Amino acid sequence: MFKKLKAEDYPALRDFFDIYGWSLCEYSLSSIIAWNHCVYDVHYRIEGDLLFISEIEIEKPENRRLLLPLTRPFRRPLPAELAGWAAKLGYRQYYYAAEDYLSAAGTAEVEKFFTVREQPGYMDYIYSASDLAGLKGHKFSKKRNLIAQFNKQIIAAHEVKVEPLTPANCGRCAGLLDEWARDPEIGEHLDMLNCERKAILNALRDFELLQMRGVMVSIDGKTAGFAFGGWLSKDTFVLNFEKALSNVKGLYQFLDNEFAKCLPGQYVYINKESDLGKPGLAKTKESYYPCKKVKSYILTLR
Repeated sequence: MFKKLKAEDYPALRDFFDIYGWSLCEYSLSSIIAWNHCVYDVHYRIEGDLLFISEIEIEKPENRRLLLPLTRPFRRPLPAELAGWAAKLGYRQYYYAAEDYLSAAGTAEVEKFFTVREQPGYMDYIYSASDLAGLKGHKFSKKRNLIAQFNKQIIAAHEVKVEPLTPANCGRCAGLLDEWARDPEIGEHLDMLNCERKAILNALRDFELLQMRGVMVSIDGKTAGFAFGGWLSKDTFVLNFEKALSNVKGLYQFLDNEFAKCLPGQYVYINKESDLGKPGLAKTKESYYPCKKVKSYILTLR
């Protein structure tokens, strides 16, 4: 029997995600909980050392799928096992099958049991954390120049404060979202859907419980932007949410750099999620020179 996922389930489920797991951002437990009840409802089922997670679309509940199962300890199930579990549970599809699973299992073997289709817009961009924190070398010269302009025009003339996000100050980020919602001119440039706003508020509400971390930037005592996320594996951290005033030149680049510098040294990689098929977002993500990109696939039972 599947249960409705709640934020309070995080401690009980954490071990399934710990150490190693699937490489796509959709397998960050804090992210799964933050996006729950936004576009879809999330349910889970534990069978011994197996964790099954399902997504059921809110507006079209007939559209439902499983994520790749998580095992404790982690292993990659055989395609035949995936097919058997899906049939037993009454599902026909797995979403977010990472390309490294297809490589390890063998595409030909997977296609004995499933049709395989790439999910456009769901390829994750993954970066070296030290690259984003240091911005060294010619390829990052434009980013350094923008940060230098921010330093010259803003920091030199205003009081700029960078502080870690904590349960005590998370409310200021929520207040910033409210302010933007009341200002159509600013909100127009944010390209932020209501579902994303809801996910951000979910994450801020349970920030400590979900073991999230990030930074907030204020200018003259007024919150100007924030960036935060959660861990994906022992060496990879996901930047789930990054929002800042778009009319302050260099602020996004400054914020992005400060976020990378705030992460503990154990995180070698930063996953900045996918581009959702948006050319402008893809261009921005490419401008930070990802060290690898991971495609996502849908597996449908034959």
